[in-house]
Amino acid sequence: MATKFGLTWWGQRWIASLETLGASYANRLPRGRTYARKGTVRDLTVAPGQVTARVQGSRPSPYRVTLRLPVFSDSLWEVIIGTLAGQVRHAAALLDGRMPEDIDEVLSGCGVSLFPQARALSTRCTCPDHANPCKHVAAVHYVLAQTFDADPFLLPALRGRDRTALLAGLRAARTGSASTDPGEAGGRAEGVPLSALSAASLFDASGELAAISVHPRPSDDVTAVLRRLGPPPGLDDSAAELLEQAVRQAAERAWRFAAEPQKGER
Repeated sequence: MATKFGLTWWGQRWIASLETLGASYANRLPRGRTYARKGTVRDLTVAPGQVTARVQGSRPSPYRVTLRLPVFSDSLWEVIIGTLAGQVRHAAALLDGRMPEDIDEVLSGCGVSLFPQARALSTRCTCPDHANPCKHVAAVHYVLAQTFDADPFLLPALRGRDRTALLAGLRAARTGSASTDPGEAGGRAEGVPLSALSAASLFDASGELAAISVHPRPSDDVTAVLRRLGPPPGLDDSAAELLEQAVRQAAERAWRFAAEPQKGER
C-alpha cells in the first residue's frame, strides 16, 4: 500500500500550497511523491522561518533543500494569541493538543495564514534543475505534510511560536495575566473560604442531567496518536495498517453508539 500524504486537513492544506507553487512544473510533483515514498528525504528539520532537509538523488551526495517563509513578528503573535484566546472553542482545542479546522479563518481576521502563498515561499535546492519546485523540493514538501500530520504544532513553530510558547501565551491570555503565579503580580489569589465549602454539596445535583447541553465532535484524526508513537515493536507494516483500521472502526462504532438514543430517552 502506497504511503499517503496529507491525512489531516492541515496536511492537505500544505500539499495544496505545494500544488499552487508547482503549477508551472506539475510533472515534478509525482516524481517528488515517489522520492518521498522511497524514503530519500533525510534529516528534515523545522525551525522558525525555515525547513531544511537532505534528499538522496541519483548522485552519491544528497542534495540540500531549504524552504523559507516569513516569521510572524512578536507583536503580530500577541494579536493572534489574543484573538485565539477570545475564541473559547479554539483555545480549548489548542490547549487540548488539537488543531481547530477553521483556525485559519480566525487568523484571516488578523491578516495572516499559517499556510504560505506561493509568492511568500522561497525554495532552494543544490540540484542542477532550475524548476521550482524540483522533484527534491516537492519530496520535502510531501514529507513535511506527513510531519505536520503527526504534529500540527510544527505549523505555528514554523511561523515563530513553538508549542510550548503558543500554549503558554494562550493560558496567560485566558487568565488575563502574563504570569501564572498570582504572587508575582503583587497580590493574593482570590478564593472561597474553607468554611464556606461543604463536602456534601459536591455530590448534590444542581439540575436535571437532561438539561445539560453537550455537543461532542468526532476527532479530526483518530489515528494521529498511533503515528506519533511510531510503529509498534514487532509488527510489520501490514499489521500496523490493520491496527490503524481497527482504531478507526472502533472510533466509528463508539461515535454511532454515542449518537444513538439510550434506553429511556426515546
